Amino acid sequence: MKDGTQAKLITDAAGKVTPDQIFDAIDAITKGAGVDQLILYFAGHGVNISRNEHWLLSDAPGNPGAAVDVTESVEFARFGEIQHVVVVSDACRVAPEGIQAQSVRGASVFANLEPAGAKSKPVDQFFACALGRTAAEVKDPAVAAANFSALYTNAMLDALSGARSDILESGDDPVDGFRYVRPDGLKDFLEKEMAKRIMALGLLAVVNQEPDAIIVSRKTWLARVQAVVARGIAPELPAELNAPPPGPLAELSPNLGRLSGNLMRCAVASDAAVLPTQLDWARTAPAPGAVQFVDAAKRIAAPFGPDHFETECGIKLRGARMVDALATRADLDQITPDGQVLRANSVEGPAASVVLTFEAGDGTVVPCIRGFITALTVEDGELVDVAFEPSANTGRWQQYQNSASEIRTLRGIAASSAQHGRFRLDGDDAGALAQKMQYAKGIDPSMAVYAAYAYYDLQTVGRIDEMARFLREDLGTSLFDVELLARKLVGKDVTAGDMIVPFVPLLSQGWHLLNAHRVTLPPALNGIQSTMRDSLWALFNKNGVKKLRNALQTKEVR
Repeated sequence: MKDGTQAKLITDAAGKVTPDQIFDAIDAITKGAGVDQLILYFAGHGVNISRNEHWLLSDAPGNPGAAVDVTESVEFARFGEIQHVVVVSDACRVAPEGIQAQSVRGASVFANLEPAGAKSKPVDQFFACALGRTAAEVKDPAVAAANFSALYTNAMLDALSGARSDILESGDDPVDGFRYVRPDGLKDFLEKEMAKRIMALGLLAVVNQEPDAIIVSRKTWLARVQAVVARGIAPELPAELNAPPPGPLAELSPNLGRLSGNLMRCAVASDAAVLPTQLDWARTAPAPGAVQFVDAAKRIAAPFGPDHFETECGIKLRGARMVDALATRADLDQITPDGQVLRANSVEGPAASVVLTFEAGDGTVVPCIRGFITALTVEDGELVDVAFEPSANTGRWQQYQNSASEIRTLRGIAASSAQHGRFRLDGDDAGALAQKMQYAKGIDPSMAVYAAYAYYDLQTVGRIDEMARFLREDLGTSLFDVELLARKLVGKDVTAGDMIVPFVPLLSQGWHLLNAHRVTLPPALNGIQSTMRDSLWALFNKNGVKKLRNALQTKEVR
């Protein structure tokens, strides 16, 4: 390390940067003397495509392959040869503007190796800003990158160089003279430090940059220092941002990610009577976007439409109008004149996939599960929530009714958190919180989807596998995303015999794992990812809907 042989610097100063250059550099390190830890740092332009980050290299977006697919790279790194990988992304994460940028399809910069076993290796991820919505007002990637890079990188360098004694921790031997920077401490430091530096520069209402991180390693360290050289520390936040007002919430943080996590903890720990008060308190938090976040959670949590069908199964919609529906394993009634309700007269087997077309021409595919009403919420052209509520004339209804308010609120907070790029379960109670979400799966299987993505971030695949087994035993079927994240679909063609609904991922972010898991979709779906709209739950333009309908009518996915 001292002679720099293990450090590889790739810039565009000497020419174009390509994914192959980054791949070759990582491959050379991996095949060389060997490393226990690899830190991959990127500073440049980035975009968020279908809720997944892509780093744009020299020829992007003109060359759609001149980019790094961060999601796929992280997945391959988890099952690679390096024991601990850290990915640092100092890039904007805004949605791409225009068809050219939307067509970017990046590559992995880690080798695609056959996993030697089910156990994955930890990959920690640091992001200079939150996903999509916090920087949505910055349309020009160059402008966004200029805001993100200097502040974030400088703060991180101060931390890793040992210049900030407040985040240095002792090692196993407290008298060895070394102090350590660990991932958890760095994450907390960056969240607070960025707010301080933005405030010190007078940019509090101008630059909306809130760092994000996914931390799965607890004992590793990123930097080890012997001496601490104290530097100037940015001024403290104003008192009103540090001291939360009294109330049921433990903390009204100026960080929206922490606020969403606290709300989720409150939702699983409190009774229905207290929840509205908690949401009202959270709405007053100083975090940028707190009002919009809480209001979205309330709207999604609000019940709507019929609570039962005579046939015990159907679909209801708010925020848009259904104009057509296709299912090959269900007998569907006529859509109601207002385009809000669709009853399934009968379902062949435990569940069926239904392709819905909305009035605007876009659409989606969702499960229709016997005994459940599939409830869809569309806001501003985005599919923000899909829920599965027991029909009121089934045996599950009483259990659901007893906790309906809590479950709806928890789902609303989870959906709003994911929509705003803040769905993170951090801290010592992360696993316990995800487990509480998991318990609701029997009376609202959509909670299994949210919990599965939370477990996936925490790299606890075993928990997802448990949910997949439970869904099959309880419902006779499973959900595509749960099976995908449980790594049950690796190297498979998904067919009707698998009893998985629907026949593609429900959440947009799941689509970028298909290639990493070598999942083969029907040929009729070739190119469908280019038809996806910017939406939390997968939504497709009219060309994508046509592909879904064609695929559904083949024998493979009926």
